[in-house]
Amino acid sequence: MSVVGGVLPSEQGTRFLLIFLHCGDPRQGNELLRPFRALKPQEDNVRVRSYPEAQAAAFLPAPIAHFQTDLFLPELTEAAIAAITTATNDGSPNTRVFIVPLYGAISRVGLSDTAFALRQPGYEVDIVGTWSAAGEKASAVQWVTALRDKLQPFAHGVYVNQLGETSEELVRAAYGPNYARLVGIKKKYDPKNVLRLNQNIKPDGRSND
Repeated sequence: MSVVGGVLPSEQGTRFLLIFLHCGDPRQGNELLRPFRALKPQEDNVRVRSYPEAQAAAFLPAPIAHFQTDLFLPELTEAAIAAITTATNDGSPNTRVFIVPLYGAISRVGLSDTAFALRQPGYEVDIVGTWSAAGEKASAVQWVTALRDKLQPFAHGVYVNQLGETSEELVRAAYGPNYARLVGIKKKYDPKNVLRLNQNIKPDGRSND
């Protein structure tokens, strides 16, 4: 079973949301949920879904303007939790923090076996701000970047797929010790940097700016 945590503001104050995914026998899934249900959650919407329903539930119903960034925390320390809580208490309804634990099979792959460098157990922290009017953008981006900066001292790397901006520093942080090897591969197979969108690794290893 996989569990994702969400910290979000609401009219009732800061709320903590748990999202569960279990692929297998529903009876086994319900048994795994027993300790969580013993906590008497305010809402319990966990149910058996078909694969298409589960896929649809993971995405917003329509595109929405947003800015997000990401950090990898080896530990959820008291200081990190306090920073997330304080930011959410002060945040507007269009802000979210998702906490994705990385463990199990992910951490059993060698660090240099793939490009993906987050192979130690820890937590991916995804920070998101959305807006429906242009005037709301600046405050949403400011909230996201402010929380990121507060969590940066506890972080060790980023998850490349959840970055709303790009820079050489972020690309290096995403691929960690694998970055130099990826530059070599880029130089060999794409020396003219034809494939250059998103989090670009340049063949000369220089800044993306």
